[in-house]
Amino acid sequence: MNTKFLSPRVGAISGLIGSVTFIVLWIAAAFQNGNWVLGEMTLSELGDRSRPGAALFNGAAIIAGIMMVIFSVGLYRILSTSAAGRLGTTTMGLASVMLIGVGVFPINTGLPHEVLSLAFFMLAAIAMTLIIVPAWKNHVLYHSGALLTAVLLIVALAGTAMLSFPAAETLAVVCLLLWTTLISIRMLWHHRAP
Repeated sequence: MNTKFLSPRVGAISGLIGSVTFIVLWIAAAFQNGNWVLGEMTLSELGDRSRPGAALFNGAAIIAGIMMVIFSVGLYRILSTSAAGRLGTTTMGLASVMLIGVGVFPINTGLPHEVLSLAFFMLAAIAMTLIIVPAWKNHVLYHSGALLTAVLLIVALAGTAMLSFPAAETLAVVCLLLWTTLISIRMLWHHRAP
């Protein structure tokens, strides 16, 4: 992967923009919808084109996905010293492309949405798993970045075992947004503006 055009700082800023944009548009879509219930309905139901707020939610997925691709490239620049780091960040980039697909093919498209949504969650979990050890050994993310990744991954996976599907999906998304935000801040802290 040729990442010379993109600095870790640009990746970190993109991670923050993607996370904040997704949260703001998710909330806006939920308010505009009016009938969506947190933890009882899937996030994807906000993207149903027959519902108010669908464009906001689908736009959130597309924008966040694009920003997460850039974030993944910036993180690749930091973790590219190991094969697991390269594979983990590349996998996170692929998960981000799946998130774009979730916005392009909302829930009422049926199978395409289901495949893209499932692929997004599975690839993000695999990516986080692969990133733990390289982050632990890395001078930018260090032990705190690795522990954060492991704890949020465990919380998200535990949610899938203990919660209803909509609640588990929400928890997983919140964990991923929190992870992206905190890793981005750590990247910015280490790669300050000149």
